[in-house]
Amino acid sequence: MSQHLTTPATRRTFLKHLAMAAGGAVLVPLVTSCTTEPAKTKTAAKSGAGASADPMAVPQSKPEGWNAIEYNKVRGNAGKIPKTYHASINGPDGVKKHLGKHLPYVPAVDAKLVPAGYLAIMWGDPKLGYTKHPNAAKSDANKAGHWYNWIEVRKATDGEAIAQKSEYATWPATGDVKAAGYLVEGEGDMAAEKGTHTIYLAKLPSDVKKGDLVRLHAHCLTHGEYVDFLTV
Repeated sequence: MSQHLTTPATRRTFLKHLAMAAGGAVLVPLVTSCTTEPAKTKTAAKSGAGASADPMAVPQSKPEGWNAIEYNKVRGNAGKIPKTYHASINGPDGVKKHLGKHLPYVPAVDAKLVPAGYLAIMWGDPKLGYTKHPNAAKSDANKAGHWYNWIEVRKATDGEAIAQKSEYATWPATGDVKAAGYLVEGEGDMAAEKGTHTIYLAKLPSDVKKGDLVRLHAHCLTHGEYVDFLTV
């Protein structure tokens, strides 16, 4: 499980580390698809006196001193989180109720329920004090809906690797939820308690094995993109 530091290093130190490890994400528009992502497809500014990292750059490997909260806050304010949500992520409850709510973790789930070659993911780890991420169907009040509509998984390495993307066309699932790419924590009704028991099944790249560190790059329909690292 990824650990998110609650006391971040200075932004200058963090961005320096990010600049040294940053690369780019390759996204492909298929429901479940993959592509080979070469090393350094998107390069941040070189580190050094007066240099600054590209806040939009996505690191391929986990930078030294990685701080998921600080990284996603900087990248979100630069444009990857809607402006209408900036006051929330920058406010006094920004970490617990907003940024932390959108970071992934691996839930305690019976391994037999998870299809081979998939990773079970939830958002907003309560063990870290984060609010669990809700999910909502499309409605007159929320025309877009509120769920993660894509998740990309890539082995956390600066070398060439496969970027595997899974997409989720709708929420909640009707009928066979596993076939739609979900599980339900504790089983039961997927939409109960504001959908906070939704587990996403993200397909793993073929070059990832158990114990590997992977990068997760995902998009919440309402609140934008988020990046973090997890161990499979």
